[in-house]
Formats: sequence, C-alpha cells, structure tokens
Amino acid sequence: MPLPHGMTFQRALRAGYAEVRSRGYMKAVKRLPCVVCDAPADDPHHPHGVGYKGMGTKVPDVWAIPLCRGHHDELHHDVRAWEAKYGSQYEHACLTFARLFWSGDVQVTPGAE
Repeated sequence: MPLPHGMTFQRALRAGYAEVRSRGYMKAVKRLPCVVCDAPADDPHHPHGVGYKGMGTKVPDVWAIPLCRGHHDELHHDVRAWEAKYGSQYEHACLTFARLFWSGDVQVTPGAE
C-alpha cells in the first residue's frame, strides 16, 4: 500500500503501512551463501542508513544481506573499506531480494496488507 504524501517512515510503521519483520524472508536469506565468499551465511546483515532512522528502529528485513560471520564483522569494523572491496551493501541487498524473488522463495502480492 503506498504511503500518504509526506508521511514519515515512523508514522507509517505506527499506522501499519510497512511490514518490517519477516521470519520467512530471513530464513530464505540465511539459506543463501555469503555474498562475498559463498560460505554459509549464518549472520544476515541489515544495512544502516537506508532512510530508517530513530531510536528503536531497524531497517526492514527486505534489506538483509546474507553474510558469514567473518564478513559481517569486517563490514561492521569499517563499512567504507568493506564497500570499496566488495561493493555497495545496498546493491547486495537488492540483488539478494531479486535472487529470492526469481527463485520463487519470495512472493510479492500486490495490494496485500
């Protein structure tokens, strides 16, 4: 459902416009290999700074990136260096969603609430 003009993400969450957590999606992400080394991705990463700010907020699961523990730690140690070496975490998130969508592991239902 589209957000009303000018509505902030925080208000959208409170009003029920946005689904932030999805156990099914996170299970699917965890089944994918690490985007860097193809090792088991037992530690999905939620990128920071995709427009979701405020105390107690977390980026929606749809932005999760499958990472192994080592590459997750490396990313948190120095985001800029990680992205220079492996690419944008946002591009990885989009490619992850696309991979799950085209494999049939994720289904999008237009107009679903």
